[in-house]
Amino acid sequence: MVTVKGNNAAPEVSLAPVLAKFPEAAVKIQELFQQSSSFRSLCEDYRDCLGACQYWRQAASDEAPALYQSFTELLQELEQEIRQYLEQEQTPGSKQ
Repeated sequence: MVTVKGNNAAPEVSLAPVLAKFPEAAVKIQELFQQSSSFRSLCEDYRDCLGACQYWRQAASDEAPALYQSFTELLQELEQEIRQYLEQEQTPGSKQ
């Protein structure tokens, strides 16, 4: 699978991994994706990082375990950012 970064990718490609991780917030995620360029960028980063995790998990090179660990940690940080974004957006009267 080839990962396309940037505005050339269909929105569904960037949204799918985030929706799979946070299915309970699907409606809110779709709204945020439409309304916020920073959230769109966060979704794209999450998609790209997930792809890197999957690649390095299966890679046979000497550096693969360390890179897999690094990308796994980054993926967890991105998930936390998404959670914070969703919580922030769900607070009445909150502004971004």
